[in-house]
Amino acid sequence: MKKSILYLGLVILLMILVIPLNGFTAEKMTKVIVGTTMSNETLFPYHLAVKNGYFDKEGLTIEIKTFVAGPPLMMSMANGELNVNIGTGYPGMLQAAAQGVDAKILLSMMKGSAPVVAGAHIKTFKDLDGKVVGTPGLGTLQNTLLNIDAKEYGIKFNKLVHGKITDLPVFLEKGEIDAFSSWEWVAAETVYRVKGAHYVLKSSVIKNCECIAMGAYGKFYRENPDVVKKFMRAYLRGVKFYIENRKDMSALLAKMFNRPEEIVKMAMENDAVEDPDINISSVKLMVEDALDAGRIKKEAVPDIDAFLKKYIDQTFLKELKQEVGLK
Repeated sequence: MKKSILYLGLVILLMILVIPLNGFTAEKMTKVIVGTTMSNETLFPYHLAVKNGYFDKEGLTIEIKTFVAGPPLMMSMANGELNVNIGTGYPGMLQAAAQGVDAKILLSMMKGSAPVVAGAHIKTFKDLDGKVVGTPGLGTLQNTLLNIDAKEYGIKFNKLVHGKITDLPVFLEKGEIDAFSSWEWVAAETVYRVKGAHYVLKSSVIKNCECIAMGAYGKFYRENPDVVKKFMRAYLRGVKFYIENRKDMSALLAKMFNRPEEIVKMAMENDAVEDPDINISSVKLMVEDALDAGRIKKEAVPDIDAFLKKYIDQTFLKELKQEVGLK
């Protein structure tokens, strides 16, 4: 009798260990290797999706690899070391694609941004004519938009200094540069903490300008479309949560990232993350600027529209927006 009870107990224990409460087989979690840039906290929908467990619900585990800027990230993707990239500027992705990197751009993660912060002695963006301005590096969105904006304002910088994004505020405070362009919330924190620092340009002259995107390694995209969709779906649920809770979002994010709410509000004002549809016309302007500057060879991109059609695919986005209830 004791042996029977012991045997029954062992069987029940094995059932508890092997059979999950929600079914007969445990769902296998899929790892996705994600490349991103440093100081990326203003990818608000992504971080909300992580916090709210949306990726977990899709059966995904995320391994993050962080890079100083978009161009080195794309080099890693070219080597097949990443599955997905988030928060990457379009210029870096497009220049990599023009060089033959197997990549797909899937959705817009942010519009606007690339603000310019200057010292107290600079009153307007036009005052930067003949001045020294910092950027996060050649091939970055900030460098590209600085050139486009300077042309529009009819000014020419004396010199562009390229540095690590977190070093630019230090250069400004020391007087080594007159201004810098960055992403948020490096810009907002500088305005908040550095005496006299202020915005001279909150967004590019390009209307509804694309800033950063989500992309995927082409081979991974083709061989694992369901995994790509799961990743995108989780992110889009983060977008929906951000939109539906916009009223209380600054306080929520301030607590989440341990930042003063004033900094969060400035970043939210400059970074539009609610619209995942890609504004193709603004991306086209970036390709034209890269062609003019020689960063993309004209023989590599003889037809801009065909080039963008090849590397931008919003098919999954249209399907998933409807599924999660985004307009």
